[in-house]
Amino acid sequence: MKAIVLYKTGGPEVLKVSEVSDPIIGPNDCLVRIKYAGVNYADVLSRQGLYNWQGKRPYILGLESSGVIEKIGDQVTKFKIGDRVVIGSKSGNYAEFITKHENDIFPAPQGFSFEQLACLCGNWTTAFTALFELARVRPNEVALIHSGAGGVGTAVIQLAVAYKMKVYATTSSKSKQDYIASLGATPLGYDDFDIVLQKERAPDFILESIGGNIHNRSLKILAPLGRMVSIGATGIKVNKLNPLSWYRAWKDFPRVSRGDLDNRGYMTLHVGYLLEDHREKVMPVWDRMVDFMQTHNLQPILQPDCVYPMSQAAKVHELIDKRKNIGRLLLDPTK
Repeated sequence: MKAIVLYKTGGPEVLKVSEVSDPIIGPNDCLVRIKYAGVNYADVLSRQGLYNWQGKRPYILGLESSGVIEKIGDQVTKFKIGDRVVIGSKSGNYAEFITKHENDIFPAPQGFSFEQLACLCGNWTTAFTALFELARVRPNEVALIHSGAGGVGTAVIQLAVAYKMKVYATTSSKSKQDYIASLGATPLGYDDFDIVLQKERAPDFILESIGGNIHNRSLKILAPLGRMVSIGATGIKVNKLNPLSWYRAWKDFPRVSRGDLDNRGYMTLHVGYLLEDHREKVMPVWDRMVDFMQTHNLQPILQPDCVYPMSQAAKVHELIDKRKNIGRLLLDPTK
């Protein structure tokens, strides 16, 4: 089968399509033909050698995908050949096929295209978990979403607006601000989001994904009894050959002290760890998320140019790393 195997770290040019052996299925496994693989910022970090959660190289990149079950082991009871499914895993999704234990596969909800399904495990599960499982937001509360035009950001905005929250979201360009406004949120710039909200109303919920100065300024404006959920630090850049960049990264990495949190809550979230080590916790969250989305008629909104051939994975990584994308970008492993 065709796959993108990370043999070595480096720039986007290290992403090449290779021919590898088809995965072997065990008695409780399902072989899934991947329709679309979602591209996450974590994939970019992995390619750069800055995110080693997936384990030792070489391995097939990709944390999530949508697809159809092609074969099943003789002890599989939860799925049958032809079922539409969603995969979330440490690796293996930049490929034509992936094998997973039946307990590690999500049944695809009705009413979603394969492109939309490839957004659910990473972006939407992160968004739903941050809002409702960790922060436990309420209607009429104020939400501040950083990186509002990204995959997770657009999902959180849609969920929060549907829940009747007052939503603000930051982004860096006029086109992205217009897109955020079309989703029902008030767009803000990074330079003055804290000044604006200090004049209006302090946020009860903040989704923070950038780190550094943005993280610190956000924490200062969080309302009493407010909750802030940190899901990453995409604003931190590291050059492995430059020791000074490591010091800057250490300095900008999100951290809090006891004094920062008087009467306020601070939480971190990494859905990948939950999927890997506590999937039994994620399955009920998945069901609640799907029910909420169907009740409120929510679907991932994809841009017309969001799908790229797997052979152009390098271009997709570059777009995400340079913040050129709006929403989720996908790879088609058949091309």
